[in-house]
Amino acid sequence: MAEQIPRPADLETLGLSFDEDLHHARFDLTARVARHDGGLYGGTAIAASVVAMEAVTNRGALWVTTQYVATAKLGDSIELASEVLATGRKVTQVLVRGTQDQRLLFVSVGSTATPREGGLEGQYLVMPNVTPPEDNDPMILGFGRSDGFRGFTEQVEYRQARLGEKEESAPPLVMWSRLRGGRSVTPAAIAFMADMVPGAIARAAGLIGGGASLDNSLRFGRIPRDEEWILLELRGQMAIGSHAHGSVKVWTRDGALVAVGGQSANMMNMVDPKEFEGWESLGMAPPL
Repeated sequence: MAEQIPRPADLETLGLSFDEDLHHARFDLTARVARHDGGLYGGTAIAASVVAMEAVTNRGALWVTTQYVATAKLGDSIELASEVLATGRKVTQVLVRGTQDQRLLFVSVGSTATPREGGLEGQYLVMPNVTPPEDNDPMILGFGRSDGFRGFTEQVEYRQARLGEKEESAPPLVMWSRLRGGRSVTPAAIAFMADMVPGAIARAAGLIGGGASLDNSLRFGRIPRDEEWILLELRGQMAIGSHAHGSVKVWTRDGALVAVGGQSANMMNMVDPKEFEGWESLGMAPPL
């Protein structure tokens, strides 16, 4: 049985509603899809773009790249406009613009696709050996707010995994992630949860914290239905003048690789771990 597109669970997660022609959609920037400071969360923008691409083509997402141009604030209404650039027998190319009062917030390009019957299938990487999600405690992300505002983590749970064997080539950060309420993993759900590369860049540099994403790219594989937990294998790669790059691999708990991607970020919000107690003394939650 073909899966319904757009997926109702994605619409619920993001608060998205579509016009009848499916070329236009909108969502309000509520706490559930905002950053910890109340701004537009990058994972929301790329996830909404994935849903928009799938809806306008009635095909599953193959890849997406989102460039972040400006932010928005709580209560703003964000409009999505999708343009089909080319349609082939198996692949469709799409452009999505996100605006607020005609002010450009983000631009996404990508493709949706119908799998080719009998086509090449394979996985050429192996998941790191890590502890299962049940063996790890929930993480607290961000520097925290005195009013308890949690932003998008109202909907997402993260648990830092421990590596079974610590090797020199091991990733600096591996995290289990799931949507609260038992919702299954979809391409949009992966995009919503996987916007964590800046934290891994900071870890690779021996620091704690993150930065502002400049772009985000994801490429999707075959995602099993009814999957709850995903593992984010996050790596920082290089930095120059505070602008840095990193990558993510997304795994199921059975070791299936379901997405790969990368981000660039302006790394501004970091602290030395030696100063960690200073943040705690201010009543702030531990940073990523």
